[in-house]
Amino acid sequence: MVKVNVKWNKEKYEVDVDPSEPVSSFKGQLFSLTMVPIERQKIMGFKGGILKDDAQWKDLDLTEGKNLMLMGSAVELEKPDKPIVFLEDLPPSKAAALNSLLPAGLTNLGNTCYLNATLQCLKTVPELLSIIKNYKPKTNSRYSNLLKSSQGLFNDLSRLHEPVTPSLFLNTFRMCFPRFSEKSPEGLYMQQDAEEAWGELLTAYAHELPLDNSNSTDSHSADLIKRSMIGKLFGIQVVEKFTCKDNPEEEPTTREETLLKLACNITVETSYLFDGLKKGLEEEISKASPTLHRDAIYTKKTLIKQLPKYIMVQFVRFHWKDATKTKSKIVRVVQFPFTLDLFDLCTPEYKERLSPNRKKVEDEFNASLERKRKVIGSGDGSGNNEEDKQQGEKKAAVGDDSQPQQQQQQQQLSTDSTTTAAVDDDVFFKENETGKYELCAVLTHQGRYAESGHYVAWVKKAENKWYKFDDRDVTEHTDEDIKKLSGGGDFHICYLALYRTLVLKPKSTSTITEQK
Repeated sequence: MVKVNVKWNKEKYEVDVDPSEPVSSFKGQLFSLTMVPIERQKIMGFKGGILKDDAQWKDLDLTEGKNLMLMGSAVELEKPDKPIVFLEDLPPSKAAALNSLLPAGLTNLGNTCYLNATLQCLKTVPELLSIIKNYKPKTNSRYSNLLKSSQGLFNDLSRLHEPVTPSLFLNTFRMCFPRFSEKSPEGLYMQQDAEEAWGELLTAYAHELPLDNSNSTDSHSADLIKRSMIGKLFGIQVVEKFTCKDNPEEEPTTREETLLKLACNITVETSYLFDGLKKGLEEEISKASPTLHRDAIYTKKTLIKQLPKYIMVQFVRFHWKDATKTKSKIVRVVQFPFTLDLFDLCTPEYKERLSPNRKKVEDEFNASLERKRKVIGSGDGSGNNEEDKQQGEKKAAVGDDSQPQQQQQQQQLSTDSTTTAAVDDDVFFKENETGKYELCAVLTHQGRYAESGHYVAWVKKAENKWYKFDDRDVTEHTDEDIKKLSGGGDFHICYLALYRTLVLKPKSTSTITEQK
């Protein structure tokens, strides 16, 4: 890398130039910093005058600390005709009317379904939307424009009920991550991996959203994630233990990491998500042995030491096929639950912290069952219509024996999705206290290969109500439709699953009194 200084108007930027990359990549970096489109850019300071797109770095006087000047006008965002009004600022009657409408989809701009589905899943995290809405850039980093374009895009998705065309966001995203600009021999943009887009977006956000308000550093380390607001929402803190198989007497070593996802490894024996998660947290790797003085086989076992508010699970369905030179897809059926319990994947110390809260959940559920039995037992069976009606209302308030116990327990739990909390509020970043999560979004892939096919997002709106975001088309669905996404054919198959923390909903004193 060669660091150069670029002056544009009154702004100055330090930009890293990779001589192995074409000039267009350098211009893409400048676009992400200044919003000056590539076709408008005139870069002066090299021998030969204005820098040309077909120039070769080896033919230029590229040196460390070289001063350059950029000329060109930035893209100006169109100002709305009317002031923007947010949903939470509307009167209750108007807000209810808007809520009855279908949310906005996203226009496919040429094999961009992978990004559209990813963005719709991110939109289900109200805490993230609040953070992005309040974002104010402090530095001229390469990611600041991505955050600013995210502000505009999520604002449009939140207030509109018609398809949104994410042209500006897509251009900024591709400038930040040029590999997503890959084209086919025919000159068309190629399909990309939604999981890779998810990871790049969260890492970029982490750069610009540090917890301590310090300047972000250009690093993709686990420390960067851990010290950011993204780490608080999505970061899974784990302990990795390495045991040498070739030399059992070698002292095992440990390392702490922060992950942005859990992997569900799929084999011929994997039929359930939890089985795949256990496989993903224990694997064999090769690394240098300090006792054998050579590469050796190690068993790497990972345990969770702290859970975040949201968990992303990737179903590892794509693998490289030498015969076809493509990433082919594993279509095996893998059932995923609506409620996920990660308690058994945690460290012993963390289990001790979770156990008291898990007991509170169980105690509350058992208490609700006892209240229901008392209400049912208090009836005299006289057949009085008014009394029967009252008893029916009370029974409805506490549950019905015909429902499975797990379903009744889920009804006692609700999602903590506070949207008005301050960013520094403990409740806003409250970590998971029970190990239990509920499914809130599913990202599916349809097709046999990673380089082709189609991505779709399925987002939970309410109990037994889901939205399917198929690019610009949005339709309503139920839990039964989500159950069909577990695999087994050419239909939509779950590739990413987003879970959010389940917390106990406090019961009001009046409700408890009525039940007695």
